[in-house]
Amino acid sequence: MKIGLALGAGAARGWTHIGIIEALEKLGVKIDVVAGCSIGAYVGAAYASGKLEGLKEWACSLSDWQVLALMGVGLRRGGIASGQKVFDKLASEFCESTYEDMLKPFAAVATDLYTGREVVFNSGPIGDTIQASCAIPALFAPVAHGDRWLVDGAVVNPVPVNLCRQLGADFVIAVNLNADFRPLRLEKLRQDHEENQRKTEDFFTKSQNVLRQWFSPDNKEEKALEKKDEKDSVSAGNVKTEEGIASDVIEKVEEELTEVPAKVNKRNPPGIMSVMSSSLEILQARVTRSRLAGDPPDILIEPQLTDVGIMEFHRAEELCAKGEETISRLAEQIRYQLLT
Repeated sequence: MKIGLALGAGAARGWTHIGIIEALEKLGVKIDVVAGCSIGAYVGAAYASGKLEGLKEWACSLSDWQVLALMGVGLRRGGIASGQKVFDKLASEFCESTYEDMLKPFAAVATDLYTGREVVFNSGPIGDTIQASCAIPALFAPVAHGDRWLVDGAVVNPVPVNLCRQLGADFVIAVNLNADFRPLRLEKLRQDHEENQRKTEDFFTKSQNVLRQWFSPDNKEEKALEKKDEKDSVSAGNVKTEEGIASDVIEKVEEELTEVPAKVNKRNPPGIMSVMSSSLEILQARVTRSRLAGDPPDILIEPQLTDVGIMEFHRAEELCAKGEETISRLAEQIRYQLLT
């Protein structure tokens, strides 16, 4: 039986693929063919070339500032980053120069920007094919390949199960990195809002208490500072008593403080990266469900990664561990399905 591994899209979450692959091998699962989309193509190319360990070491060494430098952020046509250094690194250190030179049959998928069709790469020079598969719309500029402009394969085929079958796989293990996006992300937003509201109310209550204590008539220190000749310098009825002034001050400050919760909890519009990443994740989730329903894998692995942003590539060590933990939880199920 020939086993195929389909590695799905997910930007920074894709480092989870490394831990999953290592854990599957420790479990004794022999992967015969590999297919990848976007970051799945990036990791898959290194794995099929026999250089996954080197990729892991490099990924785990990245800091957030190094990631930013590698992205090549700037104003350019088609995207806000080039990512050229990232793909140059793959080509020079972690990947063979042609698909035929790889140790395992491998395929990557991209999307034709003008026709909307999926474009499959599984032979010939690798060149910029992995970069094309990873070209997240608006983030990375589209890649010119022949007479076509190509973007991220996740637009049409986020988890390329069909490519594994095209490579001859009889049994396909697929990894979907975006399965838990919507419900858990919304729950986290709700929890953050409630926590923010609680802190604001605590601040409001404490501020009122401090003001009342500060202006209290029982405050002996304040009374000791009163001018001895107050009744001579201020005519009765021409100015408010200290208690009256304190009352006015408290009333005014309370009025201002009542506006604090509304200001703090005001729903500001999300930033451009949030809009872009959330929109892409929603799109991918819908396309993935449709594709997997039409061509289901024999085993579907869906790690919990809702707290990982698309640009958090500096979290590789943590994500590799998450991949290993995911396989550890599913070990018995995987063994059973492979044996039956």
